[in-house]
Amino acid sequence: MRVVLRNDVDALPLLELVDAIEAALGTPVQTAVKREDEQAFARANADNLMFCEDAARRVAAVVSGSPRVARFDVTVSHFESLHAHDAVARVAGVVQLR
Repeated sequence: MRVVLRNDVDALPLLELVDAIEAALGTPVQTAVKREDEQAFARANADNLMFCEDAARRVAAVVSGSPRVARFDVTVSHFESLHAHDAVARVAGVVQLR
């Protein structure tokens, strides 16, 4: 994700954006986890199925709702383990002044 902040904004609200995006997606990014934690991630993901395009739209909705963001470019990738290609979705936009 890339964002361009409004001219009157001094700092990137990184933690705020990450927390809001994780909440919108419904599942946190899975990094290295213990074997026993894998089932919890699998259950959470199974309860919240979506395509890359769905995830990209959810992230764009969060970013475009931020009063600090002027423009954004979001790319969501699902790195395939079963296919010879990855799924990728991209959305960009300009946030209108409110």
